[in-house]
Amino acid sequence: MLHTLRKWFGKEQVPGAKERNAAAWLPKTAIPTSPKSRPFSIESFSLWDESSDYLTPPGLDPRTLFPLFRALRDYIPDVSAGVWAWARLCATPQSYTLSGGTDSDQEWARQLLTELDRRIYGLKTERTWGVEALTNCFFHSIFTYGSFCGEVVLDERRTKIERFIVIDPATIRFKLNKEDRSHLPFQIQKDGSLVPLQPASFFYYGLDSDGLNPYGRSPLTALPLAVKIQQQMLRDMAKTQHNAGYPTIHFRITPSPRDRGESLSAYHERLERDMRGVREELRAKQADSNLITHDNIEVHYIGPDGRSQQWSESMQAVSEQVISALHLAPFMLGRNWGTTESWGAAQYQLITNNARSVQSGAKRLAEWLRNLELILHGCPVSVEHHFAPHHNIDATNRAQAFKTTAETLIALEEKGIIDPNDAKNRVDSLLRLL
Repeated sequence: MLHTLRKWFGKEQVPGAKERNAAAWLPKTAIPTSPKSRPFSIESFSLWDESSDYLTPPGLDPRTLFPLFRALRDYIPDVSAGVWAWARLCATPQSYTLSGGTDSDQEWARQLLTELDRRIYGLKTERTWGVEALTNCFFHSIFTYGSFCGEVVLDERRTKIERFIVIDPATIRFKLNKEDRSHLPFQIQKDGSLVPLQPASFFYYGLDSDGLNPYGRSPLTALPLAVKIQQQMLRDMAKTQHNAGYPTIHFRITPSPRDRGESLSAYHERLERDMRGVREELRAKQADSNLITHDNIEVHYIGPDGRSQQWSESMQAVSEQVISALHLAPFMLGRNWGTTESWGAAQYQLITNNARSVQSGAKRLAEWLRNLELILHGCPVSVEHHFAPHHNIDATNRAQAFKTTAETLIALEEKGIIDPNDAKNRVDSLLRLL
């Protein structure tokens, strides 16, 4: 065999020449076969611990940070509305298509996938289950923690998927394999030990993850400071508005003159007695009763004087920080500070593009589970998961642009300027954007 390979890839031997090495035909290059670089800096201030292969999540420990995120999501109105809007924006109607195999194979595949939906994941009390319910859980986890993970469990005979178990992403740690730089998943136990998970059955998706941070990043990470300021302003505004709405009553009592021959102590006792009588009468006063006093008592209302604080301007400035941290447009939280249709269209287009990028993670999860189920049964069919596209507020203009572009491509193809397959591929790409 070596002689044959040498004959295929090596140069023809010159008679009398020295026998060449068997691997002499391999290309000569300086590119290494294993990584030579370090994944992190080795400076003294580096967060990377060279004595450990485990990657540390950025920021605070997720076991401490994630409960805070849940509290923000559940109890802060703007944050709750933001997570709600993102999850519903991503959860467009879902479907799947089959490819490969015969018609009977595809019918068999549909039956297998229907049975898979009944057992893979769901809440029986809500009468909801299947991949669609799992993707909804995926979106809520992504927009709260910035990550989602779970594990596939097979039946005892290893012939089908029994269920998919959702795991708290705060308990997951990754270990870096220095040889091939792959990330091996581990889970933290109650005693603090780390148990390795099986990569073949484990799924993890991190929002905005990168090569040095596979954990992802929660969109709520930038919120605590802005939310603290916002809630403090709301509390202060409630107090001041209460004070402005219900003015303070000010009683001014002119002390009566001192009687002739009255001692100073007796005079002070009489003044204190009169003051005490007024207090008791005010406490006992009913809403429909009148106050009867001598003419030495004046009643005044004290309210805010001058230009009052413009709370709306301050609250708008803080709300803009909250909206920016949630990566939302103002109208998604019921606020609209723009006045033109083009402004709203541009904001909506940006939001839907962001939603489609997150949908791609849920798409990979759904396709991995369904294709794994078909492989376990030996079905020669593959599955592709689809999310329905978002409605376009400028549908008329987009349709007109598509028509113009398609007609141009057809004219170029008829004149032989571009290849017919190239024209078809471009039209297919345009159809996906409608």
